[in-house]
Amino acid sequence: MSTHNIKIIDNKKILMSHDEWKYYKNLCRAYDTDYQKGEEFFREHFETNSSGVITFVRPPHKKYSSLEIYTFLISIMINQHLRLMHDQVDSLVKEAGEKYREMVQALPMAAKIEEPKSLKEK
Repeated sequence: MSTHNIKIIDNKKILMSHDEWKYYKNLCRAYDTDYQKGEEFFREHFETNSSGVITFVRPPHKKYSSLEIYTFLISIMINQHLRLMHDQVDSLVKEAGEKYREMVQALPMAAKIEEPKSLKEK
């Protein structure tokens, strides 16, 4: 997740991409009024863990909110969790590849199977 940075929304750390942050700022400006800043619509709307990953999105019941803001937060949460799963899969595939190479190298020379020609051509 190196291309993502920790930002602060509603005094909470949140891990976001540059594009997500830009969209957040634009969304806030779209909800600005003479008496309220757009950032206020995000107050008490979500919880994050210590890594900045959204763990819970709640529809606020004591104040007016927007479906657009709610779906934006849900989208961020889903994207964060997908990125985490993607990183885990990449790590497991790399680890499995290393284990496979170790096992192949441990085989006696006579037992080693040559790579099929069809794979070499690709």
